[in-house]
Amino acid sequence: MKIAIVAPSCSLKREAAELVVAIAAARGDCELAIHRQCFLSEGHFAGPDAARLAALREAMADPSVDAVWFARGGYGSNRIAEAAAQDLPDSAHRKLYLGYSDAGFLLAAFHKAGLEVAHGPMPQDVLRDGGEAAVARALDYIV
Repeated sequence: MKIAIVAPSCSLKREAAELVVAIAAARGDCELAIHRQCFLSEGHFAGPDAARLAALREAMADPSVDAVWFARGGYGSNRIAEAAAQDLPDSAHRKLYLGYSDAGFLLAAFHKAGLEVAHGPMPQDVLRDGGEAAVARALDYIV
């Protein structure tokens, strides 16, 4: 199973990315594709609105991706949610979208558009107390 990680809000810390990749690799049942956009920075966002939207839409359109996992929260996804939910490619309907915090803007827009969404832990959470267990639960759910 291929899981794309995009950051529609704030940047993903490289330390978190490395830990989440290691957790997934140890499982052996999923492949994480962390979009390079996750490490961009513009103010407190993971790049400008256009870059965050483009990365999300790329993952949504990629037929090889089974799930889209939002990297972390933080104000920002609300700025692209409406555009992200318009003119959806067919492949977008065959994926699960997972996140919480301000990713709820995207989850709500995607749910309204008929996509499968879930509210749950994100990769950045691996750096919190109990974060490895939270990431493992998220991967269990996705897989």
